[in-house]
Amino acid sequence: MPYAVYDRDAFVTRTGLGPDMQVLNIGPDYITASQVAKSVETAVAVAVPDTGQAQGIRSTSTNNVAPVVTKYSHQPFKGNSFDIIFSYHAVNYIQPGEVPGLLREVNRILKENGRFASMVWSQKPTNKAQSSHLMLLEILEKLGMLYLHKFDEISRWLEGAGFEEITMELVNRNITVPDNWVRTHLKWLERGTDKYSGKKVTVSQDIEKAIEDYKIHVKEHGEELLPSIQFTARRSAVHLGIDIL
Repeated sequence: MPYAVYDRDAFVTRTGLGPDMQVLNIGPDYITASQVAKSVETAVAVAVPDTGQAQGIRSTSTNNVAPVVTKYSHQPFKGNSFDIIFSYHAVNYIQPGEVPGLLREVNRILKENGRFASMVWSQKPTNKAQSSHLMLLEILEKLGMLYLHKFDEISRWLEGAGFEEITMELVNRNITVPDNWVRTHLKWLERGTDKYSGKKVTVSQDIEKAIEDYKIHVKEHGEELLPSIQFTARRSAVHLGIDIL
């Protein structure tokens, strides 16, 4: 979503960065990683699950953005490596059963009192244009292309991973989805194709109806990004984890 650059910039600014910080970005969002790289003097590591995403990041980012191909639940970094770890909606593309493992790894590789900042979609639209976006996300969830985790689930997973000082902030930027991106969304749905892995999925009748309802709704009301919830959590000063190298 390149039209949401301002939203990413505000996300990074709220978290706070120092020029000497070691930073990791979770997920294939090269825009967030590039924005972080402007604020730090060291290379920004980016953890992605496949080589295609890594190649895409290399081709679109500056030299101080370094993609690393890895399983989310097994990060190839030593403990106490990072001051801040960012995740801009990446958690929404990770299956529920895999999120706790990711968060345990994030806790392990953060420095003492290091912070994890994550944005996830709220599921409470404030107007009809945002309802269009929720309709889209719900269809993508049925297609297995993303996961609308509940905020209380994420809080519980963070606590289980050993984080402290967990805060939640509702962020509503009223960002309108441009018409060309609405058309792109419609193409994704019409093809019934997973944009991220290229795997075709079977579209049932209820999904077909949901797609038609979305088309009618977005034509009448337009589309606006849903509010997001920013989670910020601090790694405990007492850490009992074991490095997995």
